[in-house]
Amino acid sequence: MAATLFLAACGGDDESGDDATTTPDETAAAEETPADDATDDAAAEEEGGESGASGLQTALLAAEDLPDGATVSAFDVAQLSSAGESMAQLLEGVTYEPADCQSYDTNPLQKDGAEAAGMTATSGTDVLVNAVYTNASADDVAGIQEYYDRCGEITISGEAAGQPLDMTVRTTTVEAPEVDAEEVIAVETVTESAAMPAVPTRIIYMIDGDRGVYVAGNPESAAFDLDALAVAALDKLKAQG
Repeated sequence: MAATLFLAACGGDDESGDDATTTPDETAAAEETPADDATDDAAAEEEGGESGASGLQTALLAAEDLPDGATVSAFDVAQLSSAGESMAQLLEGVTYEPADCQSYDTNPLQKDGAEAAGMTATSGTDVLVNAVYTNASADDVAGIQEYYDRCGEITISGEAAGQPLDMTVRTTTVEAPEVDAEEVIAVETVTESAAMPAVPTRIIYMIDGDRGVYVAGNPESAAFDLDALAVAALDKLKAQG
């Protein structure tokens, strides 16, 4: 499910994002500032944001870190919010049990103050996701563990986009690979539904200081060795200093 959401986000529309970043104080200041100065300030802010994103991009796995023939695509993790909103609209009227598991509020990539970057790699039908983010802490792992302790099994039923929906999502904590991280947790999710095969998705979260990294994919993939790539992803993050 995580890989599917990330891939959906790659095609998202973030045109509304610029408006969302404007605070009331910024709006008031703009009203008192000549147009040229406001334009210069906006350009500087945009340049700074692009610089931060560029720095995170270099901490991601690249084609040379992956098996030959893998296709790599970068994406804006911020688009996950709009992707999630679009998905929520499609699932209006759908029932979740337990009900408080519908919202995954502990997603560390979307916490306040975090900057993030991500990539997907495909090889045949196999998909790998790698993401890095700032403002990380041990609380991220604790939050993930707490959520899945409560929501290890979620049943989803109702109607989506005019089609009946009936599935069970089971997530368990599994053994994480040996990595040189301050905190690490691995979770594995299997979605059971008559409409799709029960393919597992494993996500490995790792914390290094105030930065976090994760890799996600099918642990049974013949193309991507998830444990080895988790080690490589953490090493690459550490190499950025």
